[in-house]
Amino acid sequence: MKKFVPYLTFVLALSISFSAPAQDHKAVREFSYPELNLRTSLTSYLDHDAGIMLGLGYRWSDHFSVAIEPTWIFYNGFDIDREEKIFPKGWKIRTDIKYHFTNRRKKMVDFFIAPEFHYKNVKTEREAEFGINCQNGQCDYFQQSIYTEVKKETGGLLKIGLMAPFPFVKSDQLLFEFYTGLGAKIQRFTETDLPVGGSFLNPPLRNFTSNTDRDRVNLPILPFGLKIIFILKR
Repeated sequence: MKKFVPYLTFVLALSISFSAPAQDHKAVREFSYPELNLRTSLTSYLDHDAGIMLGLGYRWSDHFSVAIEPTWIFYNGFDIDREEKIFPKGWKIRTDIKYHFTNRRKKMVDFFIAPEFHYKNVKTEREAEFGINCQNGQCDYFQQSIYTEVKKETGGLLKIGLMAPFPFVKSDQLLFEFYTGLGAKIQRFTETDLPVGGSFLNPPLRNFTSNTDRDRVNLPILPFGLKIIFILKR
């Protein structure tokens, strides 16, 4: 039995020498929290109501973070060249709370799932022809006028996505985020600044059930987005 003592002593010393660095490595975190980040969207310039998004994110643990993202809307990404549309102006604000599946590590992909909610208020000046003081299809005269279309939109979705470092970028403070999801939104339209006594000769066409509808429910919506994230503080 005595002849095995040196071997057992050697094995015990070797195991201690390997376990100590492993414990030290486990104790050292690559990222500390809370973490604050600045975020912007590359796809907000392509939206139907397009503009600049600049928001903030806050991550307080390995698995949870929250973001708030206001957007200044100043043009339409799809029909900016339509003659009857002059320009839109408004804002959109969205917020989400993410659950991150894995602890964040350098050079590793961070997957998440998140509910997201948004509210949008956009005013667009449009031009249309109006009949003035019309009764029983008869109008005193006709007038081409500019009016304001007001759109208020509320929506939500459940999204999945990932965050990862930019390829070929050494800094771990610069990340990109990609997401997609499934959701729904409700749009409500009103018109203001109509000429006195005026009524539309051709009511605004919004692909509703009828031109007189004011509300529209879009279900489902399948959004996606690409964002750039810069870590301000950790």
